[in-house]
Amino acid sequence: MAYNSDFQDLLPCDQEDFAIKMPVKTHLQRLDQLLQLLIDDLDVAKKDKEQLRNNLIELSQKTTDSFDEANKYLNDEYRRLMQEFHEQNALQLEQHQFLKQQVDQINQDRIKLQQNTIVLENRVQDAEKELGFI
Repeated sequence: MAYNSDFQDLLPCDQEDFAIKMPVKTHLQRLDQLLQLLIDDLDVAKKDKEQLRNNLIELSQKTTDSFDEANKYLNDEYRRLMQEFHEQNALQLEQHQFLKQQVDQINQDRIKLQQNTIVLENRVQDAEKELGFI
């Protein structure tokens, strides 16, 4: 270990000379250590990837649930509004029909009054002729 520590404390140009002079066994140990560090890093990366995959699945499920909930709410709201629209439309048609009947009745009453007025005017004229006012 002291050997590796000594190697790291050297300047880059000295490290090269030192590395050339290192025994093969030390080179192999250093390569094993480097390989172990890389394997450890790979394991961490795999765990991170798995965690990210799980997070993605969870987020996807939440998004789907949220979308389904919003879709259900909007469909229910659409049905309610359409039902209310149809009820209001039916009520308006009913009121329109009632008002139309009222207007027709008033027009009939006006015509009858006009006819009665003409009849009464004729009677008044006839009565005035009989009495000699004309």
